[in-house]
Amino acid sequence: MFGRHHRSDLAARAPGLRPAAWALLAIIGLSTAGCGYNFRAPYDKSVQTVFVPMFKSQTFTRDVEKMLTEMIQKEIGRRTPYRIVDNLEDADTILSGVVNFADKNIVVESPFNLPRQLTRTVNVSVNWLHNPPTTSEKMRQPTIISETVNFVPEVGETSLTALNSVCQRLAAQVVDMMEQPWYTEEDLK
Repeated sequence: MFGRHHRSDLAARAPGLRPAAWALLAIIGLSTAGCGYNFRAPYDKSVQTVFVPMFKSQTFTRDVEKMLTEMIQKEIGRRTPYRIVDNLEDADTILSGVVNFADKNIVVESPFNLPRQLTRTVNVSVNWLHNPPTTSEKMRQPTIISETVNFVPEVGETSLTALNSVCQRLAAQVVDMMEQPWYTEEDLK
């Protein structure tokens, strides 16, 4: 039965169990700390500030570039050690981008040809350069990032909420791109 051994009996039988568990955890913690492992994202420590100008837009969707720029600035402030600056002269780096297209497509139609499920897609070209850019950065092509979100108008989701969700995901991807790579250019050669 379950009631045979009381909690006090078990504690009396193994009094060193709890300190031994703490000692084991301390050893594991110290051994991983000594290996240089870090739980935080690896960001470039030589960069302190980032200038994020308003993204350009090549699409007819209104204000998508404003929404995306604001979300990227907030995501950088929330997740990175970098500080957003308002002046180009004060920045260590410049994060610029172009919204290539913002599209809305019907995926599923009702029997009456009304849209049931739609997608919202935004494609962005992003460049993160030092201020002033290095010679290798001047020749580098921008990184192209695309994101798609499904939405269903029948349950109250709108094109604007889908666009907001797409921009939030793109902002997270851009900040992910700002993490320092675990390899160098020489490793790739």
